[in-house]
Formats: sequence, structure tokens, C-alpha cells
Amino acid sequence: MRVELILVGDELLEDVGGVQPQYIQDMLREIHADARRAGASIARLTVVGDSEGELAGALRDAASRGAEGVVVFGGLGPTHDDRTRDEVASVIGQGRPVPHPEAMTWLLDKLTARGLPPPEPGSHQERMGHSPPGAMPVPNITGMAAGFRFRLPPRTDVWCLPGVTIEALPMWREYILPVVVAASGGNADRGEATVIVRGVREGVVAPVVDMLLLRHPRLKAGIYLAELERNRFRAVRIVLRGPSGEFPVAYDDLTEALRELAGATVEGTWKRSGAGG
Repeated sequence: MRVELILVGDELLEDVGGVQPQYIQDMLREIHADARRAGASIARLTVVGDSEGELAGALRDAASRGAEGVVVFGGLGPTHDDRTRDEVASVIGQGRPVPHPEAMTWLLDKLTARGLPPPEPGSHQERMGHSPPGAMPVPNITGMAAGFRFRLPPRTDVWCLPGVTIEALPMWREYILPVVVAASGGNADRGEATVIVRGVREGVVAPVVDMLLLRHPRLKAGIYLAELERNRFRAVRIVLRGPSGEFPVAYDDLTEALRELAGATVEGTWKRSGAGG
């Protein structure tokens, strides 16, 4: 299964350096590792702001491409710029978000447990118990704002979760990851290899990897520049993933072919995940 992630929030677009906050980096690293162990992959990461139409456009785009699963993080709080419910409602097209009995019960229970009064009808706080018509609420394990899930035709399943990591990660693992595991054939026995090549250019490495993939079509490979030093990349990093049963032969094929390149030095490791460890 290929999963797409959408992060919502103007604050995520304001860093001039383009670096996500550390808590977001940590969450994405955990989600990527979970997906990899499940035999799935993160196919796309999109960041959108809080303005009207931005999230709706990203969801329509995902559905038009036939994305299998999309997870949205953020925009479910009580403030004026938490617009995820409204954006989703505009995409589903069945009306504005309204209080959902289950979501409101969860919200009231959480407020009571914290010694807080129930929200005033129509208040910003009450919105955390609202859901777009056509979507089903998803319980928030550690926080107050309910998530929700829905399907966009023809085949895109969407989950919307809070953007706070301590709320989003437990919900991802409780409600979404089991779906990803089932759609990906269970906790498959898979392998992942990382190979570092120095002394040759990326364009010289690429044909070697292409030939490997022709011989092992069930594997996937990424080629990346690495080891930036004084405005030059000193190495090429190859990441190979797929069924671990093919890895001993594929890994040996790859490293042997790379070592035959004039001037190349090669080092790498591979490991199994899922059912095999």
C-alpha cells in the first residue's frame, strides 16, 4: 500500500530554511518506519497552509491520482485557523460540519475528566466534537479533538488526525496502521539495503541500478547524492527495498557490479524487517 501524508498549518511553511520543526521530523520518522515494517511505503508528503481551499485542493488531487490512503495531520483544534473540518466538508459535499453524537460524547468525557465545564453551543471549543457529514469520527486516544475518516471516489481512503504528535502517533498506530498492514499483505518479511558508493558520479551509478531492477523487478531502489562537503557531494547513496528472500542475491549482484566501476569504492549493509525480524 502506498500512503500519502498531508501536513496542515501556515507555521510549517514559514521557516525560510524549509526545515520542519523537530517534533514533525520525529513524527514523520516514526510513521515512515511503521509503514516500512508493514511492507508499505510513504509515496508523497504535502504541506499546505490554513487558507481556504488549500487542503481541499490537495485532497481532490490525491483522489484524482487514485491514491490508496491519505493521512492528514493538523487543523482540528478550536481556533479560527483550524479549518480541516470545513475543507473536508467542501470536498465531500454533504454540508457543513456539525456536532457528531459520538465525537461530542468523547469530548465531554475528556472535559469532565479534566474538571472542565462542557463547551457552549456554537463555541470554538465545541467544534472539536464536530464532524463533516459523510465522515465517521475517530476517537482521540490522548486528546480532546476527534479525528475522522471518509472515502473519496474512486478509491481513496482518508484519515484526518490532530497535528500534535502525542495525539497523532497513537491514533495512527491504533486505527490506521492495522489497515495499512492488512492492505500490504501483513507484516511482510522484507529487506532494506543501503549502499554507499564513492569515487564515481551519480550518472555512472544509475545504469547499474537500472540493470539490477530489470533482473529483480520486485525490488525498489532510490539513488541519492550524499556526503556534501565544500559544495560537492562526495558519495552516492543507494537504498534498495523489497522481499528479503531476494536480497542476498540482489545485494551481491549490486555491490559486485558497482565495484567493477573504475575508481569506485563500495560499502553497504542490509537488514530484514517484518516477519523475519
